Amino acid sequence: MASSACGGDGGPDSEPELDLERSDVEAPLQGSAASGSCPLLDGPYAYNELKGPLENLPVDCVPSWTEAQLSNGFAAIRDTRHPELALPAQPGFPRRIPWLDPENGCEERAPAAAYFLHQWDYPTPWFARVTGDLTLQTENEPDGEVSWSGHVAPVVRVGGQLMVLDPAIEPAGPLPIAAWLSRFVAGEADMAVCRDHALGDGCFAAEPVAPSLPSMASDYEGIRIRLVSEWRVQELLGRDPYRSLGDCPPWVTTCPPEPAPDPNLPPTLQRFASDRTDMPVWYPIYVIGDNFVPGLTTVRITGNGIDELAPISEINKRRILIEQEYPFGVYQVTASNGAHASPPLSLTIE
Repeated sequence: MASSACGGDGGPDSEPELDLERSDVEAPLQGSAASGSCPLLDGPYAYNELKGPLENLPVDCVPSWTEAQLSNGFAAIRDTRHPELALPAQPGFPRRIPWLDPENGCEERAPAAAYFLHQWDYPTPWFARVTGDLTLQTENEPDGEVSWSGHVAPVVRVGGQLMVLDPAIEPAGPLPIAAWLSRFVAGEADMAVCRDHALGDGCFAAEPVAPSLPSMASDYEGIRIRLVSEWRVQELLGRDPYRSLGDCPPWVTTCPPEPAPDPNLPPTLQRFASDRTDMPVWYPIYVIGDNFVPGLTTVRITGNGIDELAPISEINKRRILIEQEYPFGVYQVTASNGAHASPPLSLTIE
């Protein structure tokens, strides 16, 4: 689903006050509204069989939490760093569920959150799933915006309201489901609450499916690929991944600021990128390094008959964005703070 089935920031003034109470509308998995019961029918159900508008969701079916469970459970899935999520390249650096790569991975984040909450003896959440033309404005994406064909996050019931636990959308706390939708749905969208499936065609299995952690077996599948991508996104944003993915994520306001770049020292160059993936570098060019000084640092690109200072579109201490297109080939790149130059680093554009 891609931009994937996935989710950021939105102003509080846009959040609607209303949310769902028990409805008189009978849904396939909803019993009598008066009784508050939810007898599950035999057999599996597909997402397309259950999807519909917000007001038709079977509120009574969703597992019930207390206010305390809601607050504590949300903080736990947002903040806990798990040894089992450490990447092989950083074995001593436990990671959180990858909330800071909203463009992709909600289909891994939601099951991971349900898995850990189940392990911690919370009533296992269900999944709020949405499909349609979805767009999110977010500071956690280099382009400032992501678009999805669908999104999913854990959902629970507190009293008569459905509450969504989605730190990728709102790290400050859980959102009532209507407020959650308002962050990324401008028009109409289909949705369902699903017990067993966070993605794909299914919604309910014939028998309840035990929560499980998405695969960590390979850099190219499961939650591990999302952790790799999240790390690279932090670099593209000009953040120090060891801070933002460690003890100083963006929602923590008590961390001391990073030291300012020093104009009396040379910059350092680490690597080049065009995207979060292993794609070759082509356009745009992200220069990843350190000690870049806005207004002072320059980047010289030499090769293929070119020897020029590259036009810099964006710069912060750890990242420079160059949107000039260069022909395919091999170049030498040097960054300078006045007379203080970095060693050259080879750049292959292909």
